[in-house]
Amino acid sequence: MTEFQPALAENYTTANRPTDVNIHYIVIHATELSYQETIDRFQSSNHVSAHTVIRQQDGHRAEMVAPENIAWHAGNWDINCRSLGIEQEAYVEDDASYTAAMIDALVTQILEWSQRYKIPLNRAHLLGHDNVPAPTPEAVAQMHVDPGWYFDWEKLFLKLGITADPYSPVKVGQGIRITSNYADLLQQPSTNSQKIGSGVDKMSHRVSYGQEFVCVAQQGDWIAIIFDGQQAWLRRSQVVGVQRPILTVGDKPLALYGSTQLGAPAIATLVSGEQYVISDQLAGIKTTDAMGHLTAETTGNLFDQIWYNHRIGYVKVSKK
Repeated sequence: MTEFQPALAENYTTANRPTDVNIHYIVIHATELSYQETIDRFQSSNHVSAHTVIRQQDGHRAEMVAPENIAWHAGNWDINCRSLGIEQEAYVEDDASYTAAMIDALVTQILEWSQRYKIPLNRAHLLGHDNVPAPTPEAVAQMHVDPGWYFDWEKLFLKLGITADPYSPVKVGQGIRITSNYADLLQQPSTNSQKIGSGVDKMSHRVSYGQEFVCVAQQGDWIAIIFDGQQAWLRRSQVVGVQRPILTVGDKPLALYGSTQLGAPAIATLVSGEQYVISDQLAGIKTTDAMGHLTAETTGNLFDQIWYNHRIGYVKVSKK
């Protein structure tokens, strides 16, 4: 069941999507608040909202922002403009908060939107809040980790009717897809190795179901990928091979962006020899909120979308 519980008008941007901007992603969140607290927050002056909130107990849905409008949910204006946001009444540290009733309602909502807006049912387009890139280098520390490691991506896709990939050989220089719900990445091809990452970001050493990378090395039962600009190892049993277009960085470094907006700053640099799966391609946009209403135009720039680490990123395509 769905009811309309409108968010405060100052907490979102009115628009005419997908006419002005195509809806490209669905972003899945965990509230870290109760259902009613979340609704109250979106109906108060907090400059935050989501399109739908799902109740933990019974999967009841509250629509708070109409899909044609832009909810302020992702912490990244560019992603907000291109996405729909779903808040689950759940807590990152509480496995039990991700109830069966809630995931069933989540599946129903995703299928409705996917059909209406032609959103592909894959991990390049179904993102967690933890997969949203920082729009600027300064914003990296503020990015979120929900729905987190207790959210079951594999179960979600099975309920969406997307079955697991049949095994395909893994080859160096070709794409791989993660088949484990989550997999830790190690510094060396050994169970005794330390994990990669700084430890500051709880997802900085972990890949999740459906994400795609390039196999850059193999050793026994282990394969290596480039993750966050470094070589990282995981077990071959946690992936399958896939045929995907590959971005290989040439002699000149490439800028990685967290936004396709005109004038967006780079958030990282890709160096010579690094390889990434190209999961999509997007036109750059210039969008603004003018007195609560969206103004939008394309910029003529084109971007390849990749998995840089546990978050997506964009690389500007060179003009011929």
